[in-house]
Amino acid sequence: MRTLLRAALVATAAIVTLVLELSVAPRLHLPYAVPDLVVLAVFAFAAQWGAAAGASAGFAIGLVQDLAPPGLGALGRNALVLTVVGALAGRVGREVHRSALRTSALAGSLAALAMVLDLLIGLALGGGVGLSPAGVPRALGACALYTAVATPLIVPGLAALARRTDGPGARLLAPPGSAFGVPVPTRSGPAEPAPGESASAESASAQSAPAGSESERV
Repeated sequence: MRTLLRAALVATAAIVTLVLELSVAPRLHLPYAVPDLVVLAVFAFAAQWGAAAGASAGFAIGLVQDLAPPGLGALGRNALVLTVVGALAGRVGREVHRSALRTSALAGSLAALAMVLDLLIGLALGGGVGLSPAGVPRALGACALYTAVATPLIVPGLAALARRTDGPGARLLAPPGSAFGVPVPTRSGPAEPAPGESASAESASAQSAPAGSESERV
């Protein structure tokens, strides 16, 4: 059941992010590039589910991107890129759970990495990069920046949905300013007394001890 829920969530996120990236983001008329919302979806799932499941989600989302129109690139190109991104995001994603700023920075770095991998695959296949030598660093920087800015709008919601697919036990509390939920330790045993209560209890026992010894002497 959990696998089916994850598959449905990944498929829905792939379609929604692709529609937003191909139809809505170009209307913003941002210079040099657009935010890589597909990478944000892979990042959210990988950070919540781990490297193996993140790589699987990246492969599935990349395959949907390859099959989506216009689909002019080689089949499997985006799937390969996003598989690598998902595996890396799953390894380092849990390290930034308590910092929204580092989460955005990591998302921007993964978006730049995805663009670099895509350009390298294009060169290996002989298709070129489609950018001038001066335009490559501008496109990389712009994509990383726009993706980092869009991270708080995409990642927390998808991460929350990803937690829900794992059942009630995965619903974790998030500290202030966190982009993800992190485990909060709970104890099933009796609660420990507060520092003030323990000090008063020790003083009361210390005062009652001499009285008890005097009664024994009598």
